[in-house]
Amino acid sequence: MKNIILLSILIAILAAFFASANPDGLEKVAESLGFIESGVERSSVMTDYTVPFISNPGISTSAAGILGILLILGVFWLTTLVLKKASR
Repeated sequence: MKNIILLSILIAILAAFFASANPDGLEKVAESLGFIESGVERSSVMTDYTVPFISNPGISTSAAGILGILLILGVFWLTTLVLKKASR
């Protein structure tokens, strides 16, 4: 399990440096069909997959990926604990 977590973090770090700054598929379609302006902006903790207080884009995206991995692992871990207690 520890190896999987470390591999996930390594992939998040490396993949961040290959991430494109271009719009994703949904944004591209919205731009080409002319309805991107009708979208509603929402605030987010890590808008555009970055950590706001880190100025280097590559490091900021890597940090957002690592935080996302840790957040998801934490949710799964807590869910497992709750389900184990409920099954007893």
